[in-house]
Amino acid sequence: MTETEILRTVTDLARQHLGWSGPVRPDMDLIEDLQLDSLKLLTLAVQVENYFQICLDPADEAKIRLVSDLVSAIEQKLECRGQAPRVATDTAPPRR
Repeated sequence: MTETEILRTVTDLARQHLGWSGPVRPDMDLIEDLQLDSLKLLTLAVQVENYFQICLDPADEAKIRLVSDLVSAIEQKLECRGQAPRVATDTAPPRR
């Protein structure tokens, strides 16, 4: 899965589960630009973990500040797993 595909999926998850309606760019700060409080950050993390079937541990989460950090963390987890992500059907964002 490419960075662009991961970013698109993160954007879809933010729209579906957080009600975000603006653009999502790699350089955006999760807290300041996307206006995510602790509950919304947790919601996004859970949705990301469910969708990509990965586990973000506290060390990963501590390094995630920008959207690009989140995309990189997802990409690394997928590479470590060595396979394409399995999609949980009940948490998948809508496809365009």
